[in-house]
Amino acid sequence: MINELVLVRHATCERMDEMLFGRTVDAPLAEIGLREAEAMARVLQPQQETLIVVSPRRRAQQTAGAIAARCQGELVTSGAIDELDFGHWSGQTFGELARDPDWRRWNEQREAAATPAGERISDVQARVLDLLHRLRQKFPGRPMVMVSHAEVIRATLLHWLQAPIEAYARLAISPASMSRVSLSDWGPRIDGINLRAPL
Repeated sequence: MINELVLVRHATCERMDEMLFGRTVDAPLAEIGLREAEAMARVLQPQQETLIVVSPRRRAQQTAGAIAARCQGELVTSGAIDELDFGHWSGQTFGELARDPDWRRWNEQREAAATPAGERISDVQARVLDLLHRLRQKFPGRPMVMVSHAEVIRATLLHWLQAPIEAYARLAISPASMSRVSLSDWGPRIDGINLRAPL
């Protein structure tokens, strides 16, 4: 039995290029982000049976809301696909973070390093993969859209690609991007990464 899965990164928010939002800055979508979310909904053409799983963050909820509105589909919020817990780094500008040696170590040694909250990429991989296993058991064959965050999606794809965590910079996961995966009993097949809907 195959579950068609689309991993969606939330659409564009104001100041997202300036600041690390993490879990504490619950930024809404920018005007362009609202248009991006609508464009993704048109491209995805979700069916009524599509299960839409979404991070609790406002930016993800708004993106998922546009997708769910197109099909009146079931929308389920899950902390398992929440943003990485960046602890006190959340809310800092990237300029401020650049002066923090722990932030530099995080970006240079992602496999071994942890955020100030203690979360590691391997923790993110574990929580997402556990959720997907449970969803496949409960909803065999059902199409799914998962609306989450760049690090969460990137970590999951790296696991499926059997790539080291240190390779994270090789995968672009843009705002309002879609990565398509077919999940079956014999493993995942990645059908597309970082696909964008035309505005």
